This record gives sequence, C-alpha cells and structure tokens, in this order.
Amino acid sequence: MSLKARIFSSILLAAVVAAAPVAASNLSFMNDTPYTHFTKADHEIFNQALQDILKQGAAGESRNWSNPASKAGGKLKVIKSFERGQMPCRTLSIANRAKGRSASGQYNFCEKTSGEWKLAE
Repeated sequence: MSLKARIFSSILLAAVVAAAPVAASNLSFMNDTPYTHFTKADHEIFNQALQDILKQGAAGESRNWSNPASKAGGKLKVIKSFERGQMPCRTLSIANRAKGRSASGQYNFCEKTSGEWKLAE
C-alpha cells in the first residue's frame, strides 16, 4: 500500500472508528501509522478535538491535541467550509504523530442529518 493510502487510512480510521473495536486482522496495512500507536486516551482526546473543530471551527482556525502521558498529538485545521447537497461540510488538514510516526493530509467531512460528522465520500 502506498504511503498516501496508509496516511489516508490512518486518518480515516482515527476520525471515523477511533473508539470502535476493529478486528486486528483488518489493520495489518496500518502497521506504521500513528493511529495504530494511539492509546485509548489518545483516541478520546483526538476525537474530542475533531468533533470540536468540526462543530465550531471557522476557516483558518486550528486545534492542537496532545496526550502528555503517551506523547502523541497532532493538529487539526479548518481549510474551508462549504455545502454539499445542503449538508454543511468542512475540509480539514489533519496531522497526527505517535511513537515516532507521523501522518498528515486534507479530508472533507460533512454533517449528516443525525448531527454526526462523517468523512465525505
């Protein structure tokens, strides 16, 4: 799997299923990504920062997250806000680091009618 695909997978999983149990056999392609090295607390801190910036962040605004216990952390920045099919959406720049690994990229999220923000397809 290419580096870009691994980075995307890392951020996708961290953003969408970070707190959900996932079969370890399905994660072998992510062995060197920050996500696989997040602790439970890292996931919780990252998810809170992600939800906060998706719900309240304006273009240009950023949120840093960190866990001093694990030394994992990252930065989330709103690149732009837009609408897709009358759903509010945001493009975020997400950079994470954990256990000597780092990954970054830009991703679109849209708010579903349930109020939950999801990675846009």
